Amino acid sequence: MTTVEAVPASPRPDAGAPLLSVDALTVEFATPSGWVPVVQDVAFDLSAGETLGLVGESGSGKTVTSLAVLGLLPRRSARITSGTIRLDGRDIRTLTPLEKRRIRGHDISMIFQEPMTSLNPAFTVGNQIAESVRIHLGLTRRDALTRAAELLALVGIPDPHRRVRDYPHTFSGGMRQRVMIAMAIACNPRLLVADEPTTALDVTVQAQVLELLRRLQDQIGMGVLFVTHDLGVVANVCDRVVVLYAGQVVERADAARFFTRPGHPYAEGLLASLPQTARPGSPLAVIPGEVPRSDALPPGCRFHPRCRYAQPACSDRPVDLQSTGEGGGAVRCLRQGELDLTRPSPDAAGTDTTVGRPTPGSGSDVVLQVSDLSKTFPSYSSVLRRVVGHVTAVDGVDLTIRAGETVGLVGESGSGKSTLARLVMRLIDPSAGRITLGATDLTSLAAGPLRRVRRDMQMVFQDPYSSLNPMITVGQIVAEPLEVHDGLRGRARHQRVAELLVQVGLGAEMVGRYPHQFSGGQRQRIAIARALALNPRLLVCDEPVSSLDVSTQSQVINLLADLQERLGLSCLFIAHDLSVVRHISHRIAVMYLGRILESGPVDEVYSRPVHPYTEALLSAIPVPEHHRAPGRTRLVLRGDPPSPLHPPTGCRFHTRCPYAMDMCAEVEPTPFETAAGTTVACHLHRHGPVLAGRSVTLLDAQP
Repeated sequence: MTTVEAVPASPRPDAGAPLLSVDALTVEFATPSGWVPVVQDVAFDLSAGETLGLVGESGSGKTVTSLAVLGLLPRRSARITSGTIRLDGRDIRTLTPLEKRRIRGHDISMIFQEPMTSLNPAFTVGNQIAESVRIHLGLTRRDALTRAAELLALVGIPDPHRRVRDYPHTFSGGMRQRVMIAMAIACNPRLLVADEPTTALDVTVQAQVLELLRRLQDQIGMGVLFVTHDLGVVANVCDRVVVLYAGQVVERADAARFFTRPGHPYAEGLLASLPQTARPGSPLAVIPGEVPRSDALPPGCRFHPRCRYAQPACSDRPVDLQSTGEGGGAVRCLRQGELDLTRPSPDAAGTDTTVGRPTPGSGSDVVLQVSDLSKTFPSYSSVLRRVVGHVTAVDGVDLTIRAGETVGLVGESGSGKSTLARLVMRLIDPSAGRITLGATDLTSLAAGPLRRVRRDMQMVFQDPYSSLNPMITVGQIVAEPLEVHDGLRGRARHQRVAELLVQVGLGAEMVGRYPHQFSGGQRQRIAIARALALNPRLLVCDEPVSSLDVSTQSQVINLLADLQERLGLSCLFIAHDLSVVRHISHRIAVMYLGRILESGPVDEVYSRPVHPYTEALLSAIPVPEHHRAPGRTRLVLRGDPPSPLHPPTGCRFHTRCPYAMDMCAEVEPTPFETAAGTTVACHLHRHGPVLAGRSVTLLDAQP
């Protein structure tokens, strides 16, 4: 069931002795040249009932700090050289291995970033939850499985007494994350460490998980150490914030102060990099460079090579953490009392629609035309491999992309976005419909002609590391399509590769390096260079920035926008981060269970959504402000999308729609065009009542 409810602010915990106290923590890792500190002099407190956000780019030391708190650092390659970690006043470092085992899972629990790699595929989820309960609470196997079912119900998994016998692969990504939460809270821990628990989740599932954590925190009174690079999530759930950079704490602050008046230039840079704080189409703010390696730290302030406020004195000597005099706040900056740092207002961003890239007109050449496209996959029984049904992943999709235009494709996992991208690229064959690239019908091409046409359409994948061959150099990776399609050799090939690397912001001198020698953002630039090698007309980007830090994400988005403007590229941009899609797209299409429910100009769809599903997606976007305004409502979608093997009759969204009418379950809505130029498939605005004086616009307040 779906409900519309107010989102309350998290209450501040009562003052008292901290539940967790980390003081002067230093962790070193073994390297070929000796032991190197990766976390140095880290200190913070966490009270019962409080949520503390630990933020920073990859390589800042967030995960190392959280593993140190749980005593999970690898014994041979990592060591704590100084500092204390106290839980209820008891130093965890002094405990014996048996004592540490007793408190892990009972007093302290952890939610890991990727639930599929954290759950054992050979055991049912019930057995995995019951294991912790049997070890720490001494319950019998039967009672432990009963407790496991109760926990699955607590985290919102339907039919828990049946699902407790299922294996992890039968659950969706969001449901697996909820299973991980059930395991973590099985013994009512006092401290929960959540390491990027919502990074790869859809905004609707993310909203469910965050709501669940808040509710459980209220019920159990546990403290939560929330490790993430998503500042929108931090603003919605955290009471205080600790910012790490290159292994050091550079700022500690109350969340309200942090999001209005950041104290450190690095914090200001992170906040300015958010897509929500920039006008759509304008370049995003970026922090130049990257986090330094632990064995190559700059002298003085570690951030000064990237800081726009740096002075010669910043590189003279190490900088101490200085108190701000506001509720335990502190900043590591020589100019701490001198700088007046601010951040753009999310409410003001995007209101000036005259700024940004020009939208291609209706007269622009059509690069991609998708007509009534469908793809059906057979579903097999697990034992005899017999066909037991069919899954329609894409069902009657129409889509047009013009020259120089970016169309954003959004929707929850399982909605058919990636399948549509693979169909467009003809990596899989459609079951019905037509795909036209320019004047060429791709659906009628044989393998040979299709291979020649593929030079005009290229794809950028979500994970650049898994899509780049680790056994060959970057120069060979980028040169491969030039050799295959153009037959370039020798000096001409080398010159073109160098041009491409420079074009995406990498130096030509990097041609001899291997993928593992680059950061995540640099690897994505390499993937883009390879995709651009043949001067394609269409670029299909499938979640290209979802796994990147906010500052690196801004660099890649700016690069894509700049390349599109200079080269006239057309782009199909798939993402679950709707803020990113709004910033880079001209038009947007909202997909659910294989069908497009709403499409139109990006500003119109975001400002005045017509379909309830679009409203739910937009209202679930984490807002980079400390808690939402009083009275602000959010459309919370309960549960996961129905199985595509047995889709609902009528409107496919009616089972989760708060405005559903009787006819929604019986009659499939036909798309219609609104006066604002959007296309919507919904009965509500043709046959339904006026909702609280609103006949078209569902979302009054901007997210």
